[in-house]
Amino acid sequence: MLPVILIVAFAIDEMGVDDIRDTYSDYVLPPVIGPGLYGIILAIEMVSVVIAAYILWQMRTLFGFYKSGETLSARCADRILRIGQGLVTVGVVGFLSNTAIVLLLTMANQAGSRTLSLTFTDGDIGFFLAGGLIVVIGWVMREAVQVAEENRGFV
Repeated sequence: MLPVILIVAFAIDEMGVDDIRDTYSDYVLPPVIGPGLYGIILAIEMVSVVIAAYILWQMRTLFGFYKSGETLSARCADRILRIGQGLVTVGVVGFLSNTAIVLLLTMANQAGSRTLSLTFTDGDIGFFLAGGLIVVIGWVMREAVQVAEENRGFV
């Protein structure tokens, strides 16, 4: 569904240059945002979409393991860890992408009108916290798998 949503967003001009101008209206933007700059900005924004697709794929695989009855295994622990790492990565990319986009948009301005914006949003912080928690759960799950395997060896 994600690729379809992106195609529709482009088709109805929801992700056009005007949307970029609205999103970054707090900054002095160049009079014309050329197709090259627009393409670079879209590529930067798509990084988060690719990471989200990766996280969803990891979740799908994890739930597939659960469906087959595999709950306490190294493969499940690894998937949980990857999901957490992906969420932390979304937070980092969100922070870095906003910084890069603002810098790119204002780079053509005269000296003194260029902007370097370092902004943490509530969403970025939420991804850091949720991702960090899930990473810890993944580590604990790995330890639980090792303990369960040791216990099976004693029985």
